[in-house]
Amino acid sequence: MKKEYDLIVVGAGPGGIMAALTARKYNNTSKIALVESGKALGQKLAMTGGGRCNFTNNRPIEEFFDMVVNNKKFLYSSFYSFTNEDLKTFVRSLGLDYNVEVDNDQKVYIKTSKAQDFIGALEAKLKDANINLYLGCKVRDINIEDKIKSVKFKDYLLSAKRVVFATGGLSFPKTGSDGSILGLLEAKGYDVVSPRPGLVPIEVKEKWVKNLAGISMNKVLVWTKIGRKKRGILGDIIFTHKGLGGPAILKMSSYINDNPLDREIFIDFLPAMSRDQVYNLAINDRKKTIGVNLRGSLPNNFIKFILDELSRKIGFDLLGQTTANMTKEKIDIVVDAIKEAKFTVKKLAGIETATITAGGISHKQINPASMESKLHPGVYFVGEMIDVDALTGGFNLQIAFSTGYLAGMSLAKSLKAK
Repeated sequence: MKKEYDLIVVGAGPGGIMAALTARKYNNTSKIALVESGKALGQKLAMTGGGRCNFTNNRPIEEFFDMVVNNKKFLYSSFYSFTNEDLKTFVRSLGLDYNVEVDNDQKVYIKTSKAQDFIGALEAKLKDANINLYLGCKVRDINIEDKIKSVKFKDYLLSAKRVVFATGGLSFPKTGSDGSILGLLEAKGYDVVSPRPGLVPIEVKEKWVKNLAGISMNKVLVWTKIGRKKRGILGDIIFTHKGLGGPAILKMSSYINDNPLDREIFIDFLPAMSRDQVYNLAINDRKKTIGVNLRGSLPNNFIKFILDELSRKIGFDLLGQTTANMTKEKIDIVVDAIKEAKFTVKKLAGIETATITAGGISHKQINPASMESKLHPGVYFVGEMIDVDALTGGFNLQIAFSTGYLAGMSLAKSLKAK
């Protein structure tokens, strides 16, 4: 079945929805189709923040650039065209409210803590805007070289003057976001930066970490060397059966996902204390063991295991002996394990479980002031399918909404000008 539109938006995630709604806002006479390969719109959005919907962050928009891992300058026009304050205003325009969790990295959540409430409001907004929604339609082919573009699905051939691609990355493919369209675009001349997992747990070579599985640590410093610089993340971690997880580890994974194998990462379990302070704490009472002296500063089961592991390595009972019976060298070994624990990366968790996908269509082939393709006029790209990505905290969703808004506004104005 053939149908003609002024605009086709492929992908009904946050970026695609925002592009469609913004196009309608700036051009209320255009015919718009929003097409989704999944059975429902916003399936990834439903998963954000553990289903609570962490849709943006409350930091000043100027600080968002520091949270972008790759190609932050590309997002200048997008972020300032539609800021986090604009997004919060948009949420309220839908009849919803939000909470700012100041003590939780300034994350902003839907007040009801239900992502489905946000999705439902967006769906109602699309209906009110008279945007035709197609669900369960997977792209089979595209024609973007001609003035009138076309997108082929199983049951439909849709044509339009403008096309927005907002199909996301490769993570959580069951939602319909499997990255398959990247191959079609690559065949049209686009450079695809190799997709890789972003914001995932890290599997390490040290097998002993499995004995700490389930132990969580708050406000530790995770760092590594990237070139000549140190890159550090302060936050929470959790030990897993294969390695390390938790917010700080997920963030670190995005900095090392281009070449993770055998990379060394370090953890300072007491970053608020200097090395000398930790040393003095360890020998605070020379009549007591290190484990007793450290009690209250670190989880007891963590201390016990680390001391037991180190005891086997050096052939000395660090658990049973008082610090009066220990040399400075032996105490230094314990302090090093607390202040600079070293782990060797075996691999990152698979892209199918990644929170986001790094890589995608090269930003160099997209006009950052409009999100329009430099290769094919009338074609736009938004969100996760571009090779930009950020840390956790609502920043990736802001990228999706901001790029979607800029694309929608730009193409709507271009349609009016014709």
